[in-house]
Amino acid sequence: MASGQSNTVRAERKASRPLPVPGTTSQSERRVLLTDPDGAAAESIRVLRTRLQSQHLQLGRRALAICGPTPEVGATFVAVNLAISMAQIGVKTLLVDADLRNPSVHTYFEPKLVGGGLFACLTSFSDSIADFTDENVLPNLDVLRAGQPDSAAHELLSGDKFPEIINNCVRDYDMTIIDTPPANSCADGLRISTVTGFALIVSRKNRTLVSDVRVLADQLRTERARAVGTVLNNF
Repeated sequence: MASGQSNTVRAERKASRPLPVPGTTSQSERRVLLTDPDGAAAESIRVLRTRLQSQHLQLGRRALAICGPTPEVGATFVAVNLAISMAQIGVKTLLVDADLRNPSVHTYFEPKLVGGGLFACLTSFSDSIADFTDENVLPNLDVLRAGQPDSAAHELLSGDKFPEIINNCVRDYDMTIIDTPPANSCADGLRISTVTGFALIVSRKNRTLVSDVRVLADQLRTERARAVGTVLNNF
């Protein structure tokens, strides 16, 4: 997907919820590739997948940050369903929840590990991401949840350990998709995008201003991260 090129994805709002009770997945119905595979949202995700395959993955780019300029634009929805769609065509995929302040990927998938997650990985002496990852949540899909929320997220992400983790992800997986916090709330998303080198901007119809997208694209450029495109959510 070329810089500035847009693709419409119908998406649900990102909801901020507490960790689910074991055995529940409060937003599992929003995994539209599984629950509504013939719907417009699922088809739009597949179109996005095809473009990323040809203009990102096939060029050897194996990590992508999913960034929203503001809250509730559907960035997590896009990240989750894009990861599922990649896994469905046999791409070995890791979904990472790097929103350490207000995580929500865990509400889409029932956690398998007690503890674990990116926070534990960042604060551990272990270099193996497998120790902290929910493996085989779906065929070809592993999930590295955020784990424990932490107000010192930026300090953790700015350390040397985070690039090492991403390097391990790129080594072990064909595609690593990273959900990030809203860009206007903190600098975490820009830091993550700097490490991955590439970001997909998610906006939302009737919510996101064009100026918000431009500001985020300029910020990414300043941080030497390339915006590979913009997704517009319709609902």
